Amino acid sequence: MRQYQIYLIEEEFASHYFGRESKIYQLFLEYEKMSCEKKALLRQQIDFVTRPIPSLKIHQILEAYLTKRVDYTMQRNVHALQIRNLQSEAQLVVHDRYILLEASGSFEAETMFFEILRKYDSCFLAMDFTANRYGWLNPIKERKFV
Repeated sequence: MRQYQIYLIEEEFASHYFGRESKIYQLFLEYEKMSCEKKALLRQQIDFVTRPIPSLKIHQILEAYLTKRVDYTMQRNVHALQIRNLQSEAQLVVHDRYILLEASGSFEAETMFFEILRKYDSCFLAMDFTANRYGWLNPIKERKFV
């Protein structure tokens, strides 16, 4: 099973760390592995570089895109896709500061969720701490200075 924590990064940090997202990932990874005494300081840093998740808006957008699909269900703050013919399942849970996405099988179901979030905001960063993978849902274009 794949598990992603998806954070909405402040625009200023997202553009500054484009191409260097490993630095942001290291902050979150350190927080995940840290003992209690240093965790509070790291939590403050994480809160500084992230935005709260606009839960209501995310729920509305997910429902708007997926409600007509027969393989989609929604209960409380949990959205689920189960594409049987492709053996793909994903479950998305919206929290205040992050979105949790768990997926298994082929990548189609999780990709649908990623695409919807990507269209909503370009500053989502997904991190899989188990597989040590991370990346922007929508690559931020580098600014060109003349």
